[in-house]
Amino acid sequence: MRSSLLKNILAAVLGYVVMFAVAFVLFSLMWAVLGADGSFEPSSWDVSGAWIGVSLVFGATVSAVGGFTCSKLAANRQGVAILIGLVLVLGIVAAMPDAATVGARLDDVSMFDAMSSARQPAWLRWISPVIGVAAVVFGARLEARRSGNRTTLS
Repeated sequence: MRSSLLKNILAAVLGYVVMFAVAFVLFSLMWAVLGADGSFEPSSWDVSGAWIGVSLVFGATVSAVGGFTCSKLAANRQGVAILIGLVLVLGIVAAMPDAATVGARLDDVSMFDAMSSARQPAWLRWISPVIGVAAVVFGARLEARRSGNRTTLS
């Protein structure tokens, strides 16, 4: 019992670490492709429609990969439940409004400045955890189906 719980916690944490790593790679790639002009509205810190669209797809992909990884490593379905809790809680915390960035955006923006100053619409901040939870479940079910392990997530 105790080792199952530990294995589930470690699987959830590793699933989240994988999500972070994949997100870093995908969003860095998106930044490299779109640049500041494609990522933001003109002279603004508001993210563009292109950024919103691609980030929804990337966010779902990242969460599905995390759910798949967690399901693969967990002792049982409780590991995925722990990951779902992590995604939901951290997503809600991230959705809370923070201090607004003031001033116009310069043409030359570093990725760090973009990450810390970007303004996403409120609806996007609140829907992201919901999409994340759904995608974690999808990824976990995909792994359970692939491995033939129906006890992982039924």
